[in-house]
Amino acid sequence: MKLVFAFLDVLGFSSYSERDLAGAQLLLRHQEFILRQKLNDGHSHPAASYGDPSSASLAEAHLVDSFKHFLPFSDSVFIASDSPDKFAKQLSHFLIECLQLVGHAYDDAADPARPEAVDVTVFPAGTKHSEHWYPPLWRGGLAFGEIDVFDVTGLRDRQVYTTPNAAGPAVVKAVGVERFGGRGPRLFCEREFIQNFGADIQRYFWPVTDSISELLWPAFLYSLENPAHIELSQFHELWGPAVGLWKSKQGHKAFEHYDEFLKLLVRSFLCWARIRGCEQKARDKARACIANDLSESLIETYFR
Repeated sequence: MKLVFAFLDVLGFSSYSERDLAGAQLLLRHQEFILRQKLNDGHSHPAASYGDPSSASLAEAHLVDSFKHFLPFSDSVFIASDSPDKFAKQLSHFLIECLQLVGHAYDDAADPARPEAVDVTVFPAGTKHSEHWYPPLWRGGLAFGEIDVFDVTGLRDRQVYTTPNAAGPAVVKAVGVERFGGRGPRLFCEREFIQNFGADIQRYFWPVTDSISELLWPAFLYSLENPAHIELSQFHELWGPAVGLWKSKQGHKAFEHYDEFLKLLVRSFLCWARIRGCEQKARDKARACIANDLSESLIETYFR
């Protein structure tokens, strides 16, 4: 069956696992928490339960009912859908909300050099313990084509169990295009992939080369219905945590991922602003944030 398919791979997971397996597992638990929350929302507050079409559309974008398959294994996830337009919105919001779950820790870190290190208070006892909340950020590949999901036999603690597996040309293509990027939490696809979407979604894709594009998933943070000045103020929602991570990783190998992430956030913000008709205001805001939070000398680099 032909489906829209996403292969996602957690950035930095190998490094996290080598130095802090519990923290690496917690990152995957945060992913699971967001998925379960969205599944619960779909049962308790389905989009059809909203009388107002605008509210129903907004609610639908935050669900995962377009996910026909969600197959996690280690730090990778295979997601497939037969509803391309809805999938693009829901996948983007899934990625956004995973970061929002822990982003406040990076935006206002007790130790700016180690923003992922947090002290957790357990109620009602009031006891505290330390955890590492590593950033849930994925690099991914997107494709469209034949996919077959089938059951295979495995072993867990020597006990036989059944687990799903996936194979097909779309899997091969998505895994291959994911390797194109190298840096940053970006979602890549071949240019012709965009044809599977309606015009309203196609405008959220950005050409990278003559043959490769990327989905500007952070752009779905911003609503097209709300007043522009309200949505412009949402820029800090992802920018603040990303800046905290960027500053903490200067001089480290991981720095290039967060540098690319900040550039992606600017591209996505301007993409939304062009659609919304407030591009100059968005440019002014992004310029001010780059100058104030990073360096004025980086403005032109981040606008390329």
